[in-house]
Amino acid sequence: MAEPQPICLYEKRDPHIAIIRLNRPEKKNSISRDLYWALDEAWHKAKDDDDVWSIILTGTADAFCVGGDLKENLAFAKGEMTGPRSGPRQYSNLRALQMHKPIIAAINGYAVGGGFNLALACNIRYCVPAAKFGCSEVRWSHMAAWPSYVCQLPTGWAYWFALTGQMVDADTAFRLGLVQKICEPDKLIDDCVELCTTINRNGRLIAAHTTEYIEDKLLYEIQGWEKAFDVHREFYAHLRQSKDYDEGSAAFSERRKPEFSQEYYDGKTKPPGVPEAK
Repeated sequence: MAEPQPICLYEKRDPHIAIIRLNRPEKKNSISRDLYWALDEAWHKAKDDDDVWSIILTGTADAFCVGGDLKENLAFAKGEMTGPRSGPRQYSNLRALQMHKPIIAAINGYAVGGGFNLALACNIRYCVPAAKFGCSEVRWSHMAAWPSYVCQLPTGWAYWFALTGQMVDADTAFRLGLVQKICEPDKLIDDCVELCTTINRNGRLIAAHTTEYIEDKLLYEIQGWEKAFDVHREFYAHLRQSKDYDEGSAAFSERRKPEFSQEYYDGKTKPPGVPEAK
């Protein structure tokens, strides 16, 4: 009997390229607690390897990543799972890693919910024609307004994605500038390797400095990524205390339409630590 594969695969490609693959194909590569830790370990492995100059992130089967594992979320809410839900940082908060190595998202299918955010957190995105993008969280009363959406999308589209829960196809994503190239499925990784090779040809130092400069000076316009994630975490912690959050998780798990409580939020009572609007 064959040994089961790890839920996060790590591969080195010459010259100076690491490929990280999310490997929960039966769950559309949703991020469970175990995958969270495995991905965190892979990020650090690539970061700490001086021979890795650029990184490709992709998924297995027909999905890049569909975000967090809502069935596992529900199990935590019911007390069926205990302990920490996740690792030391949000899995898509790549800025917190201070990687300063170009990260290419090879989007091989669905990039939805937190998986969409994970793709947006990468520096460059290539996808296949069948790829789909969207913020599905809002449909289950989960908050979708990640800092990556605000920083990477035009404001109107950030609202549209985060408030509608609808998806767009690869052609629309290309027109919006979300992806830089649409690749044939059997060429996706090769095209990403070719891109990394082009980047690496310019030298490790310039790639690292340029990546760090853009992250520090251009993408930090909303109080900085870490501040944005801190505020997001505060709002999400508040949301997780609501009945609707657990009802959304249950409805997703049970494949039914959610029945939300319609609790009213007047916008005045802020979660602890969230600054008042000015």
